[in-house]
Amino acid sequence: MANSSTAQQLGLFSFARAYAVAGILLTLVIAYLVLGAQATQTSYELDQLRAENTHLLAEQDQLRYQDASLHTTAGIAQAAAFAGMQHSGLPKYVGYQPAAVDLSAPIGPGRPQDLPLWQQAVAAIVGSTARDAQAASR
Repeated sequence: MANSSTAQQLGLFSFARAYAVAGILLTLVIAYLVLGAQATQTSYELDQLRAENTHLLAEQDQLRYQDASLHTTAGIAQAAAFAGMQHSGLPKYVGYQPAAVDLSAPIGPGRPQDLPLWQQAVAAIVGSTARDAQAASR
């Protein structure tokens, strides 16, 4: 009887060990499949982002080309014609006018006024210049 009891315990122990090993193996296989699926999904997303980046770079190049074509002479002429402007075709020169520059004029701000503040205030209220106020005080 002792032999049969020991044999049963050994049989149950071997089944428990086999179930534990099978459970561990099943957990490892599931983890491997989850990591593989996640890596595949990340790879698809990366490929999609690369394709989108390529598309955006092509669109940026197209916009640069359009910007450059708008700033050419023909582009400016086309934009002017669209706005209703027209080119006269004949160059015209501005007539000569002598420059009216006084080289003897002092450089920088004028001298500060030597009048007291009350005379400057009266001159500002009355509307006369500071010289008139100074001449009136003499």
